[in-house]
Amino acid sequence: MTTVPTPVAELRAALEMVDALIQVRLEERRGGPCGRRLSIDDDTEGLPDVRRFAGTGPLAEIVTAAGLSAAEAVVLTAAVAPCVDERFDALYGMLTDRPGITALTGEVARTLVARSFRGRLDAAVMLSPRGLLQTRGLLSLDPPGDLSGVLRPDPQLLAWILGLPPKAGVATSDFPARPLTTVHTLEDVVLPASARARVDDLTGRIAHRDVVVEQWGFGAHHDNAAGLIALFHGPPGTGKTMTAAAIARTVGLPAYLVDLSALVSKYIGETEKSLAKVFDRAARERCVLVFDEADAVFGARTEIDDAHDRYANQEVSYLLSRIEQHPGIVILTTNLVANIDTAFQRRIHVLVEFPEPGPGERVRLWSTVAPSQLPVDGGVDLVALAHRYPLTGAQIREATLEAAYLAAADGRVVTAEHLLTGVRRQYEKSGKSVPA
Repeated sequence: MTTVPTPVAELRAALEMVDALIQVRLEERRGGPCGRRLSIDDDTEGLPDVRRFAGTGPLAEIVTAAGLSAAEAVVLTAAVAPCVDERFDALYGMLTDRPGITALTGEVARTLVARSFRGRLDAAVMLSPRGLLQTRGLLSLDPPGDLSGVLRPDPQLLAWILGLPPKAGVATSDFPARPLTTVHTLEDVVLPASARARVDDLTGRIAHRDVVVEQWGFGAHHDNAAGLIALFHGPPGTGKTMTAAAIARTVGLPAYLVDLSALVSKYIGETEKSLAKVFDRAARERCVLVFDEADAVFGARTEIDDAHDRYANQEVSYLLSRIEQHPGIVILTTNLVANIDTAFQRRIHVLVEFPEPGPGERVRLWSTVAPSQLPVDGGVDLVALAHRYPLTGAQIREATLEAAYLAAADGRVVTAEHLLTGVRRQYEKSGKSVPA
């Protein structure tokens, strides 16, 4: 019976390969600076076959998903190695003639993966900002662009490889997404029957994706079969983002909310780099990506009046291509579906409309938004409130919360007047008149 290696065993084997390669490079350096010669013709760098990094653990998934070469897989493993065994830092210092080096620098990495002149030139390109390791956000060079700087693995990537609990993320310009969580379940989602059926279909499609794509062979039979794109559209406050978070919670996958304001850069080309980092991380960590107000990025392309318009259209084209190739789950939300690029709409697998709730949905919302322990006066008529005031789910929640604070300061029981005050304030915030 064949035993499948565990992720720990796979990582140990990869570190042993790097250790063995270091010993080979040290042996090649025994002759000293004058005894070392770079071959012009030899294109054999003595690296392990990239297939030796195959497996089911995090490191193997990264190598496969990112399409890393043997040299790139070695460098990535070498960057992780000191976090497991500090002995590697001392070994790296032995692979350079620079005094005081005790870390994996770009120069040490170049020496590690290349012994020929051609190989060293290729390694310099591989370790540059244009190389896959940096454009994919796997490693960074500190200081940037200087091969004498230290190569550092992405902190979240390192935690995933080592099996450490991930740190709570925040949206930054480098990674414009933050974890999306919710206390709600799909039972809390209030929608018309047709929309709710589409949400349930989407949830089932996510839950059974591995069966269809992997076990039943659709992934091997069709391109991009693993990707799943859903679009939620409807007025603000109708529960689009909450539903996306509840779906992720139901299927047991982490979700990230992409900060579009941080994603769309004023610098040409930076939007593509930021988005690539988001999608690469989502693919390797099997996250659900949620884009709020998706038309800000995936909107219709403009007429070309100047160079900025031309580059903006190129960015949209890149985004459309990148999302279509993504092997994971993407949920987009928008208030105006007509603003979504028509070419992109054809790529959407599941479309769900979130309309403003009707009287029946509003009755249920008024009945469920308040916690069971909230003290409510027996004379409050929630059905009358639902029929009289056409509020969204978010507005009903905020009106109830407002009433709770008013009650906490006035008698400790929520009355009809408290709720009406909460309703009036929702209309004031939206700039509308309260129905007579």
